[in-house]
Amino acid sequence: MKSKLIGLLLSNTILLFISVYGLLGAFWVWQPGAAPAQSVPLFGANSYLQSVKNRGYNAALVYGLLTYRVDIWVNGVSELGVTRFDWTQFSLILLGVLDSWILVDFLRSRKQKHAKIPETDLPKENKETECEK
Repeated sequence: MKSKLIGLLLSNTILLFISVYGLLGAFWVWQPGAAPAQSVPLFGANSYLQSVKNRGYNAALVYGLLTYRVDIWVNGVSELGVTRFDWTQFSLILLGVLDSWILVDFLRSRKQKHAKIPETDLPKENKETECEK
């Protein structure tokens, strides 16, 4: 039971960290193959929106199912942004499915532990069947 609880806490922590990073995170990684060598940002959704706004654009964040994009307005015309995978929605859906699965498994095992089968309902072992006669 302790190992299941530790696994649950660890998986929940990792999935919540991924969901928070998907919203607010930003860090720089080296881009292989770039000449000259350079670093590129890996943004979460709101960090990316903020970086676009810092460049002077009027921008909005648009969410879809497991996706998001940042649309900008240039001279009164809306320019659609690139659709990106949304790690926040994915990790929260996965978190809900995982926790529901573990909760249902726990409730079923608890119900089976407390369920008692009356002895009258048990089959008789010495009873002869029609085929044995």
